[in-house]
Amino acid sequence: MTRPATLLAAALLVACGDARDASPPRTADEALAAATAAKTLPPERYVSPTAGFDLTLPGVWKGRYRAIEKKDTTAGAHLAVEFRFLPDSGSRAPSLTLMTLRVFSKAAWAKASTPNPVGAPLGERGDDVFVLSLPHENPYPPTSREAPAYDLLIISLSQGGQQVHLTPHAQP
Repeated sequence: MTRPATLLAAALLVACGDARDASPPRTADEALAAATAAKTLPPERYVSPTAGFDLTLPGVWKGRYRAIEKKDTTAGAHLAVEFRFLPDSGSRAPSLTLMTLRVFSKAAWAKASTPNPVGAPLGERGDDVFVLSLPHENPYPPTSREAPAYDLLIISLSQGGQQVHLTPHAQP
């Protein structure tokens, strides 16, 4: 099995349900059932207290991230919500960034979106453009306990029925 295929298989094994310390599946059939079950988890919902939006995430994200909202000027943005991976309790691994959602004005996004955009737009509200940035690679060592769990969260963003969905709130 190639390294990416091994990481994907390991990431899917981590998705056995809500229990982080559940034993991994013992057979290929159990692994497939666990991967299918992970897709049926109820979605996770993040509500921004500052930027006025809801973000629906795959259910496997529940309890596995922390969101930090802060002012941000990267490429002309005015706000960023950084979603950080939460390693299992007892781990000494740092909490590293899974994805960042930036809020740009339309004019700032027009400048930042070419030639190398910092992310992909998820939605708009009035003059705001909400842009999602994903990491280029997993920041955890490949043999670490965190690497497959981190990969699972990133992979879950693009699996059928598990995409990220942004719902902007009405402007006051």
